[in-house]
Amino acid sequence: MAVTLSGLAENHDGSELARALEAFGFADLLAEAPRYAVSALFTALGYAGSMSTSLQDVLLQPLAEHLPVPTTECNVVLPAIGAGLVGTDQGEVLALRGVVIGARTVPMFLAPIAMEGELTWIALQGFSGISTRRIEGLDPALAMIEVTGADVTADVVIAGERAVAAWDAVATAGRLALGYQILGAVGQMIDLAVDHARSRVQFGRPIGSFQAVRNRLVDAHIARQSAAAALAGAWDADDAVLAGLLAKSLAGRAARIAATQCQQVLAGIGFTAEHPFHRFLARALVLDSVLGSAAELPAVIGARLISAGSIPRLVDL
Repeated sequence: MAVTLSGLAENHDGSELARALEAFGFADLLAEAPRYAVSALFTALGYAGSMSTSLQDVLLQPLAEHLPVPTTECNVVLPAIGAGLVGTDQGEVLALRGVVIGARTVPMFLAPIAMEGELTWIALQGFSGISTRRIEGLDPALAMIEVTGADVTADVVIAGERAVAAWDAVATAGRLALGYQILGAVGQMIDLAVDHARSRVQFGRPIGSFQAVRNRLVDAHIARQSAAAALAGAWDADDAVLAGLLAKSLAGRAARIAATQCQQVLAGIGFTAEHPFHRFLARALVLDSVLGSAAELPAVIGARLISAGSIPRLVDL
């Protein structure tokens, strides 16, 4: 399975990859074995640098039972970078700003907002007063879409405790998928640096034979393995939300460590547009910023632990 998904991610991209995954039966695999489907596909997407609508499949899975339409007819809007929710009501006016990754060409958007102080899921149509634009930014190939609106009309889909539970499930699923995708990009950055260290000769020897270079690559590898362990353990944790926060945080941390160390190993060639390193660096940094970055999430984790007054089991030791 992993080999097949890796091949699809390597040979296809965008809408072509989405069609290939549909033919493969990824939606069925996700329903039957989400752990293996998410870990295999999103690691492959990160390593290949490709993108599809598969993140929407993951985000919509926890919402399926609440929707009046099939999940294939919706997109989930995630909070803008640095925000906790997509929007809030300001008196009688509803304002929102969020992002969609892996958007389908469908008219309906689902968004978690704060309405009258409570978390609520709303459904938005093209005529709801929203506007969309493609975000070019650091990683144009990601094709991320910004959804905004200053005076929006919407239908409530889920409210109350069910809305909170649905957001926890959606956010956790998204963090795990993005964590694996970041991990794949980190793996590619490390492999590029290792290949360079083996082939680049200095003082009559491959630079990979020097201890200083090896230490940098080891640091990157350890950071990646630590994040991989956190992602693997998150599926069986007692507190799935906390485990998802931790795994996503460590994946983002691994990306920044690998970026620093691998760039040092690659030296000048790593800065050039001709070398592929920058593509995977940009992808990892952008994905790290969605649903909480490595810099933001430790504070969120700490606040959650303080609020609970206890530390749950994350892994069996």
